[in-house]
Amino acid sequence: MSDTAHALTRIRRRRKLFRTLKKWISKLRFLLFAVGACWLFILPSEQYHKHTYISENALLPGQVNTYYNWGQVHEAAAFRDNITLISNSSNIEKAAYIENELRKAGLKTAMQNFTANISGNKIYGTNVYGIFNAPRADGTEALVLSAPWKSKDGETINTNGIAAALSIVKFFKGYTYWSKDIILLITDGGEVGVQAWLESYHDHPRSVISSTPLFLRSGAIQAAINLDFPSTNDYKALGIFFEGVNGQLPNLDLINTVIRVCRSSYSIPIMLHDSGHHYFNFDNGNYYDSLHNLLQTMKHQSLCHPTGSHGLFFRYKIDAITLYGHSTAHTPNLFSFMEIGSIVESTFRSLNNLLEHLHQSFFFYLLPAPERYISIGSYLPPALLLTVGLILQALELWGKTGDDYTEEPVSENSKPESSSSSKGVNSVVPLPYNNRPRQILFPMIVLIVSYFAGLLIFFVITNHFSYNQLSKIFGIPEFIFTLSLITSISILIPATLIQMQKPLSDWIVLKSFTLAFTAMIISCLSVLNFSLAVFTSLIVIIPFSLFRPTPKYKLLQYLQLLVLTMISPPGILILSGTNIEEFLRWALMEYELFGSYLLPFICCLYWPEPKIVKNNLLNTYRLSC
Repeated sequence: MSDTAHALTRIRRRRKLFRTLKKWISKLRFLLFAVGACWLFILPSEQYHKHTYISENALLPGQVNTYYNWGQVHEAAAFRDNITLISNSSNIEKAAYIENELRKAGLKTAMQNFTANISGNKIYGTNVYGIFNAPRADGTEALVLSAPWKSKDGETINTNGIAAALSIVKFFKGYTYWSKDIILLITDGGEVGVQAWLESYHDHPRSVISSTPLFLRSGAIQAAINLDFPSTNDYKALGIFFEGVNGQLPNLDLINTVIRVCRSSYSIPIMLHDSGHHYFNFDNGNYYDSLHNLLQTMKHQSLCHPTGSHGLFFRYKIDAITLYGHSTAHTPNLFSFMEIGSIVESTFRSLNNLLEHLHQSFFFYLLPAPERYISIGSYLPPALLLTVGLILQALELWGKTGDDYTEEPVSENSKPESSSSSKGVNSVVPLPYNNRPRQILFPMIVLIVSYFAGLLIFFVITNHFSYNQLSKIFGIPEFIFTLSLITSISILIPATLIQMQKPLSDWIVLKSFTLAFTAMIISCLSVLNFSLAVFTSLIVIIPFSLFRPTPKYKLLQYLQLLVLTMISPPGILILSGTNIEEFLRWALMEYELFGSYLLPFICCLYWPEPKIVKNNLLNTYRLSC
């Protein structure tokens, strides 16, 4: 067979394959969208979950006799009274009191002063910590027990948490079975104080925080427990917070250990987060409770914000959680220092058995209930199905602008004489293969310019405090000046693109590239932060996939443009009732202080996409008229 025949055979195969794909690709992508969305709503179903278990055999949770007794409870009550008296004192005075008590207990102690310069705002604080050197170890490993001065709401004093931590460490000092050093850390300034201490402890300083160096150190930190028991009351449920920066999670064995200790030794209700009346028993399999808890976890993860001081330890490969005392009227059970001390003692003795870092269990999971989990292999497929649907649509649009396989009817007179067709009857004759080249330069330029505009917006936001003098010259408030720059960039660049006179095929290729790039972003993000990827896909998939130019229905066209405006970051903030200035300041602080990628994701990756789709819709509408 000649080369020409081979070429014709390949063309015919390609032609047949394209026709088949063209026929089914639209139905297939809608099917994938539907299956992916339905799959997400199956996740809270109890039949889809697995029961948690301890993977690290050395932990042996709840297998030891605890010795924390009423003598330590009375000491904790005395600490609580003293902390209440000094709660309104200066940072130095409060730190001095803690340092004095730790020295009385026989611990090596030190204070750390720090200053955080975050976008022109300065935060001052003083941390204090003490180290109990384990008598049976060489100081190469340590466990951390931490308690912030302020509870997670930023207002209530963590009175019982600090008092319990002091009594527990003083109690630990009286026993010799410890194989790891114990570090008690009392932090000031919320998460800022923890960040300052961790940076100094690991010799990893950052420009936004300046602090006194730490001359008192121990070994590599294996795990950390953060106590947050606000006020001086008793509690009715123990809440567990476990989300870190950028959606990071601790090893599941750490959470399972605490829950196993509570269940085996104490009748303390367990709840994930502080979800009010949810999860006051271990056998609750209600679908809506599971859905509520999954949404809570996904909300925290998608905001890339730690739910407590524990979330800052993950950057240094330290597993940590926060134990939170929750008060509610839905159950009569009460617990206080006795139960808190015993739970912490039993948990630390389990962690004391470790020979290496926690690594046997999962780091990627969802918790619909305290004793049920969903592994990454079960929750990742629906997010990927949604992105596959976008990729198929991108391929469909790509095919429409490329090789042309058209057919048209021709009469008998136009055929050769050897044709067997009856006279005067039209038949379908395939035209020769028509290779129609695609113009990808223009779509690439639009993509590059749009994402560069997003990068420019990110640069303006992260540097807007350096515009103080310039904004004062023009007499414009700093935030208004910054917002004006952002608005100008967001409007001028799209307006320039709309004026470009390009054929319809170029705009179709642009949408194909946009859908493919969106699918790539969501796919990569689903592994790093599943919750943020899911919320992003649910927001953009319907507008990006279904919106079409409608020259005959102008009202529908305007409605589509309005929806694309509403799914932009400013539109989402307005719809949610969030103050834009407060959100920008908060997101900027998270980025500068903790390394949160929420702000760069919004500006550099998400924001350009609705703008590109909107410009594409406007131009295809103009060309269709």
